[in-house]
Amino acid sequence: MGTEKFLVTKSNHLVEAGYRLSLNEQRLVLTAISKLDGRKPIPRDNDFTITAQEFSSMFNIPIKQAYENLENAASRLYEQDIKTYDGKHKTRERFRWVDGVKYWDGEGKVTLSFSNKIIPYLTLLHTQLTSYDLKQISSLKSSYSIRFYELMIQFKSTGERWIKLDTLKERLELSDRYDRFYNFKIRIIQPAIREINGSTNLIVTWDTVKKGRVITGLKFDIREKKGSIDSSRCPYTLDILDEA
Repeated sequence: MGTEKFLVTKSNHLVEAGYRLSLNEQRLVLTAISKLDGRKPIPRDNDFTITAQEFSSMFNIPIKQAYENLENAASRLYEQDIKTYDGKHKTRERFRWVDGVKYWDGEGKVTLSFSNKIIPYLTLLHTQLTSYDLKQISSLKSSYSIRFYELMIQFKSTGERWIKLDTLKERLELSDRYDRFYNFKIRIIQPAIREINGSTNLIVTWDTVKKGRVITGLKFDIREKKGSIDSSRCPYTLDILDEA
């Protein structure tokens, strides 16, 4: 895809939301978001078409597999929801990602319509935004790697992030799993950070935060690889920083 940028821009509150999508559902959502210009109102028809060809090219998968992945991901995405958290007003809201999916049989493409509830989180109606080039996550093979990348790139300008363990699991929709931190570490955290360090513009290191002998949170140190192009703007906002 050459040097063209495919910018993904989200409200920080959307980055911090709780949801769990498969790898291809994540890829589909982010590809659709990259077609938006966050500086402008959303198109009146609210239709975003993703072709198997561009999906194949962006994520380096065979064209036939790309269309199958697109169709399956679009079908599943229609049933998926998201939970946002407003720490300032202590409110939570739940809504769907999309309110429409159209399949183009024999044409190798799908069209999505974002739900009305999520549109404000994709435009400058929210002033605290995080942006990055979609190609930075195109080689990641885990949906958790993508989530961690977004949670880290948001704080690249400050170089570190502290987050409570319970909050992190809540964001990943894993509150009811991995009671033992060791399992959470080796199955979720370590593979995600390893992928990020190997395939993106970031280098992330991390350590646990303890209260006595109990692990209560995590501290991440974030830096950009030398020679990488700064493709993000990551405002620092105290209202979403979860201090451990």
